[in-house]
Parts: sequence; structure tokens; C-alpha cells
Amino acid sequence: MNHTARKLLVGTVGAAGLFLATTATANADTTHKVAKNDTVWDLSQKYGVSIQAIETLNNIDQNSHLIVTGQTLKVPAKDAQVAKNNAPAQVTDKKADTANTSEVTVKAGDTLWTLAQQYNTSVEKLRELNGLAADAYLIHPGNVLKVNGTVQATQQPAQTEQPVQQQAQPEQPVVQQEATQEQAQEPQLVVSANHTTHTVQAGESLYSIAQAYGVTVDSLRAANNLGATLLVGQTLTINDPAKDPAQEAAAQQAAAQAQQEAATQQAATQVQQPVQNQAPAQTQAPAQTQAPAQQVQQQAQPAQVQQPQQQVVSTSADGAAIAAYAQSFIGTPYVWGGSTPSGFDCSGLTQYVYAHFGKQIGRNTIAQESAGAHIPVSQAQVGDLLFWGTPGSTYHVAIYLGGNSFVAAPEPGQSVKIGNMAYFMPSFAVHVN
Repeated sequence: MNHTARKLLVGTVGAAGLFLATTATANADTTHKVAKNDTVWDLSQKYGVSIQAIETLNNIDQNSHLIVTGQTLKVPAKDAQVAKNNAPAQVTDKKADTANTSEVTVKAGDTLWTLAQQYNTSVEKLRELNGLAADAYLIHPGNVLKVNGTVQATQQPAQTEQPVQQQAQPEQPVVQQEATQEQAQEPQLVVSANHTTHTVQAGESLYSIAQAYGVTVDSLRAANNLGATLLVGQTLTINDPAKDPAQEAAAQQAAAQAQQEAATQQAATQVQQPVQNQAPAQTQAPAQTQAPAQQVQQQAQPAQVQQPQQQVVSTSADGAAIAAYAQSFIGTPYVWGGSTPSGFDCSGLTQYVYAHFGKQIGRNTIAQESAGAHIPVSQAQVGDLLFWGTPGSTYHVAIYLGGNSFVAAPEPGQSVKIGNMAYFMPSFAVHVN
């Protein structure tokens, strides 16, 4: 009996110790240090507790479920023992859950976790209610699942969408701010106190207008609201013009006329000298009738009548006369293949000007390259020819006026005008022999 009692006493003490150990283990909280890629759902699966229990114990936001690597979390003890002690209550809850059970059809993007959040339940309950394995997590669109629905669950998606709406609201001021910035960035026209206006004519460009007034293209853009192209008749504002095209044209025309008159007088003198030399010989004739005098007048008259029609004025004209005569054609329209004052192309103008002084330089740029000695542009003299392109393949020719200026028939749609080498540098020059 003593031996039996002793066995009974030892068994009782062992069972009591096991019960106490089990109770202590079940009631003690476990700590877990968050590792990389850990989630609250992973921890709930690992320790067999609910997501809500972990988040409540650690004050974790139940909307974001955010935990940080290295964070130490308390994990509540498994509630298996509590479940045993409360078995009758669980049975009652199961009956209540069964009464509240409804069905939901899985949509694209749904997961067990999102459905559990939506219907205020847990993933474990969804698995238990639908007979899913303990490690099952994959569901497919079209699957019909049983859920313990509540009224609060239907409001959950609306609450999760609010942050998105709140994030979208600040975008409206941003768009308005961008529109305001675009309005602020619209170029404001700059008009100086010293300005004039110009009406765009056919064939003009921003470059040609800037050259005519001695300003830059950028200053024209700053003073005018310009589109992609200029319109004929459009009025432009010219700030601080360095030149007056009307005055310059009048001065150039006056200089050209004066130079032409001087050249005409020189030509008339050269024609009259032979007539005067022949006059004494004719007056010494023995005949006293007026016939010799009439013959002298008849011989002199054709020279006087034909003189204004002569194109060749001098065979030894200087560069200044050539430059002045060329400028007399400023404003003559560009005509492809033109070689008369009714219309010139670039080589037609140079040929006509040099022919006026008795120099035949050829009709096109290639031929005119051979009219004299090739020299660098830096050594060019007034009246020399300026060429663009390589020798043998030139595509444009002009007459040098000195400084950085030249006169040329530029291109279709424009007229004979003065250009600036700072904007259009020639390749080489030719001094006509």
C-alpha cells in the first residue's frame, strides 16, 4: 500500500507540474525581432495567433499593418488553452457565425487577407469555414467563399479608398499652379522708348528686317508676339534701331546718282575730245560754204545721241565706282536667271555691273571665279567679287562694299540689298583684272 501510494503521489505531482508548465507557456508572451520581409500576417501564421491580437498588443496601425525591420514585437500566447476552457462559448459563437454566414464571389485582386479585412474576420476563420488547408492562401476569381459578414465589413473598402481621394485632392492646386506658371512664363513684350514700327513686305524675313534696322533677330522676337511665320502686312515693333532704311536708301540712291552723273560726264568728255581734235582740220578746208560745218555737226551729233545709250562707260573704273553703281540697283527684285534691271540673280547682277565698266566677267559664278586673282576675304578691296563655296563649286557671288558689307541679289522672294559678312561670311574673294 505504501508503495502504491507513493506511485500515486509521484504521478499526481508530475501531472501537476506538467499542467503548471503548460499553463505558464500558454500564458507567457513571446517576443519576436522583425526580420527583412516579415509581415504581420507571416507572424500570425508562424505563432498561430490572429493579426488583430498582434497589432492590438503592439499598437500597430490596423490600416497600414506597418512593421519595421529590427523592431521587437510581443507575440501573445496561443489561446489553445483558453479555447478549451471556453469550449461552450466557442460552440455558441460557431452557431452565431453560422447564422451570420454569407457567400461572396472572389473578384480579380481578392486575397484571403483582403476578404478577412473586408468582413472583419481572420484568415483562419475563412479557411475553417471553407474547409481550406491551414497553409492555403491561393484563391481564384469566380470562387464562391463563405464569410461571416457584418455591417462594418461593407464600410471597410470605402475607408481604405479615402486616402487615395485625399492624395488626389492636392493634385488640383498643382495643376492650377502649373497653369499659373505657364501664364507667368508667357513672354512679355519689351518695347523701349526709342522704337519704330515696320510693316512686313512680301519677300522679307526676320533676318532681312533686322539687317535693315541694325538690330538682332532676338530683339525683334522680344518686342513682338511672333508666330511660326511672318505675315505680309504684319506690323513689327523695332526697338532702338541703329539704322533708318528709308534714310539709308535715299542716301545710297543720291550717292549712286551723283556717281552715275560723274561717270556720265567723264564718258562725255572722252567722246568729245576726238571731235574737238578733228574740228581744226575741217575748218581749214578751202571751201567757204557751210557744208563742212554741217558735216562736222552731223559727225558729232551721232556721238551725242548715242552716248546715253552706251553701257560701257570706262575701262579703268575704280572699285568705289563699281560699288556705287551696284548699290543703285538696291530694291530690284530677284529673278532666277535675270541679268537686267528688271530682275537679277546673284551672278546676273555682278555681270551687269562689271559690263557697265567694260569688264566681261562671265555669266555664272564658276566663270566669274576666273575673272581675276583669288585672294583671301581679309584682303578684299571695295568693288572686288566675293564668293561662297569652294573654287569650282561656288553657289553665290556679291560685290564688296568695304567693312563687313556687300551688295547682292540674295534669293527668290527678296530684292537686291546690302548684306553683312558677320552673318554670312564669304569663302574667298577675286580681284578683277
